[in-house]
Amino acid sequence: MASSGGMMLAMMGLVAALVCPAVASEFISMPTDDVVLPDGLSYDFHAQSCPNLQDMVRAAVVTARNKDIGVVAGLLRVFFNDCFPNGCDASLLLEESPHYLSERMILPHNAGLHEGALNLIESIRNTVHITCKNVSCADISMLATREAIMLSGAPSYDVPLGWMDSFGPATFDEVDEFLFIPKYSKIFDLVTVFGFRGFDRTDLAALSGAHTIGKTRCGRVDDRTVTPGDDVEFVNFIKKVCKINPDHRQDLDVTTPNTFDNNYYRNLLAGKAVLGSDTELLLDRVTKDLVEKFAKDQGLFFSQFGKSMSKVAHISVGANYGEYRRNCFRPNFIRNLTDEGFVARD
Repeated sequence: MASSGGMMLAMMGLVAALVCPAVASEFISMPTDDVVLPDGLSYDFHAQSCPNLQDMVRAAVVTARNKDIGVVAGLLRVFFNDCFPNGCDASLLLEESPHYLSERMILPHNAGLHEGALNLIESIRNTVHITCKNVSCADISMLATREAIMLSGAPSYDVPLGWMDSFGPATFDEVDEFLFIPKYSKIFDLVTVFGFRGFDRTDLAALSGAHTIGKTRCGRVDDRTVTPGDDVEFVNFIKKVCKINPDHRQDLDVTTPNTFDNNYYRNLLAGKAVLGSDTELLLDRVTKDLVEKFAKDQGLFFSQFGKSMSKVAHISVGANYGEYRRNCFRPNFIRNLTDEGFVARD
């Protein structure tokens, strides 16, 4: 799977790209029911072979979340950054090796990945593989992310299962194509990039709602400009905090930072967006209308967020070809070399 173009979302800042007039038209989001499952996948793929899979994932996520609430946003970012370049194949999880450049080392695209989230996925795999060998790290990542969101207040949504783990990481060019994160993304750039993966303005607005949970580094805030509609006092305050303490990590949702709800949209309309790229949603007639609707109706936001997340989980750029890794952080051929006495890492 790690072998072609890609993209990213916005949980941690949205991206800019090329101009594509065909993407600039207005869309209605594609219902989940209309999404065609890639060959070999199903929503209940493990129901017979590993009936306790979801229970094992849930127990691990509950424990991890209780210890560190940041693991929720961490799992979301790992999920997005893994899926958008080449589909959900767990290529992002691969550690650096003499055999390839790890996606984790591609900066600033994947800077600051949550180590706890990465380790949680591998820990779950280790537990699951005691009884169920044929469950991929990709599926575990997908299920853990959904579980973390549900535990934070959102309803469930469908995800296709049966993905295989990649044999290697995506290349630098593949990651760079869509995971480059400029601070000053404009609305047309955001719409364009999303369109390259078959996502529309509705998906853009809904997936941006992932900013209702998690934090951002001061590097994304310290030169935040004041835009029309901003609460000037608020913007100046968060910039001042970052100037005093550059290591500070700013909550993206300043109202209910640990709860998955629609306060992100309410804050945005109140001029209290932390990221400048978020304010761009108010500069497009369609996305602004969606922001207003999601701010008024949390159920509508939850419904569309679930549909859009399911679409992310459906991203496929080729045949579902790979393996079930025996360690999420390295492909099996390196594991085999290690078992035979070869050095797996420098």
